[in-house]
Amino acid sequence: MPWHRTGRCGRRRGGVSPFLAGAGAGAVAGLAGVGAEMLLRAAAPTHPATLGSAFIAGILGGILYAVLGRVTRRPAAALWVITLAVATIDSLLIATEPLASGPNPSTGIPIVGLVVPARQLLALAGMGHLSTRHFPERYIVADAATHYITAVAVSLLVPWWAGPRRR
Repeated sequence: MPWHRTGRCGRRRGGVSPFLAGAGAGAVAGLAGVGAEMLLRAAAPTHPATLGSAFIAGILGGILYAVLGRVTRRPAAALWVITLAVATIDSLLIATEPLASGPNPSTGIPIVGLVVPARQLLALAGMGHLSTRHFPERYIVADAATHYITAVAVSLLVPWWAGPRRR
């Protein structure tokens, strides 16, 4: 086994912080999501919304990975399960439920991809209302693709860049 900067033989510890790894993974996911939208010729979600939502989702994934590293023996596997579950729930909400009524809150950064499914879920739980409007059907595939691209990018890149996190 090669010697690493720790001066010991074996697996290298560390890497970048999970927060930075998440930011990087989110940036990669955003660019890949925009690429998928361009290939699918989708006008919705918008490119800035895809970039912003994927970037923030990556940061949240990095923070989640750091927490999982403290509470589970296999944080990378847990991250895979959680991110794919969130992508599935988001995609199903967008595809099957009407959009929440009222305007989206203004956050200063375009994170509509995170806000819309959260508002739908809250409305289904009785905190808010659903409208009669649905997400445009012709863009549902592109929306689901961006959700899964983000989930896969975060699940692959955060553990790789942040290094092993074990309790």
